Amino acid sequence: MMKLDPPDIREVDYSKTRNNVTNWFDTEYSKYQRLANIPVISSVRLSLAPKGTASANSVEDINVNRANAKQVLEFVEAVINSLGDYKPFLEARYIKKLQSWQIEERLGFGHSQTQTRIRKACALFAQTMDVTAGTNLAAYKETSDNER
Repeated sequence: MMKLDPPDIREVDYSKTRNNVTNWFDTEYSKYQRLANIPVISSVRLSLAPKGTASANSVEDINVNRANAKQVLEFVEAVINSLGDYKPFLEARYIKKLQSWQIEERLGFGHSQTQTRIRKACALFAQTMDVTAGTNLAAYKETSDNER
């Protein structure tokens, strides 16, 4: 029998969530992009570390890291593709690295509509990543006991 979680009634903090998503794309996603683009190495050992240090990566490690990075990028692409109408906003902002005015021009929305859609796209992306990949990107507003 399928068990559904109770609905999450916490209010999303769109501003913090967007910051978290922005930081994630700037640090983690860009790291995976760099790793995925490292060429396949076939020589026995590659080390740019000074002689005598134990930090030499084996070729197998490098190639495994590269393959893992490619899988992560494919997974993130699948998550973005699941966002429906919000997909183009997240893609334009974080994958294509377009500025707000470029996104507005390309997608045909005014500034405030574009910002609202980017915030919502970030929240959907964050929640999906949190559930599927165990990240902690979605932020929620604090609720006091008398509000509950």
